[in-house]
This record gives sequence, C-alpha cells and structure tokens, in this order.
Amino acid sequence: MDWMSSNRLKLNAEKMQFTCIGTCYQRAKIDSSNLPVNGSAVELLHAVTCLGVTLDQELTFADHIRRLTGRYFHSLRQLRSIR
Repeated sequence: MDWMSSNRLKLNAEKMQFTCIGTCYQRAKIDSSNLPVNGSAVELLHAVTCLGVTLDQELTFADHIRRLTGRYFHSLRQLRSIR
C-alpha cells in the first residue's frame, strides 16, 4: 500500500474485488470473513473478474467457461434466426 500511496494511487472500494486463491485446505487456514486491506475490512468473493477472465478460488475456471458458453450459444441462436 505504501507503493500505491507514493505513486498517487488509491483503491476504489466500489470497483475492487478480492478473492483468496488456493485449495480448500489452504483457504480453511485463514479467516476469510474479515480481511483487512489498507485499514478497512474487505469481503472475499467466490469469483472475481480480471481483464474479462473470471477467476474462482480454486482456479477451475468453471464460472468463466459457463459464461463463455452462454455467450456463444446466444450468438449461435441469433445466427440461426438470420438463416
């Protein structure tokens, strides 16, 4: 956080998403209900989006694949109606 302050950057609490990545056993070792970041408590999410890729806590990419297939099937249905 010191680096961010020295470069005139700050966290936008409305846009930031936090998750803890690891196995179930690794994540069980930490208290995920209250994670302090820069003096304020943040909520850990099951999945976060970074540059259009949805990352879940175990890096299975299941949520990302589900969203991609939903978009592709929607596009295929639109193409079918054009035909």
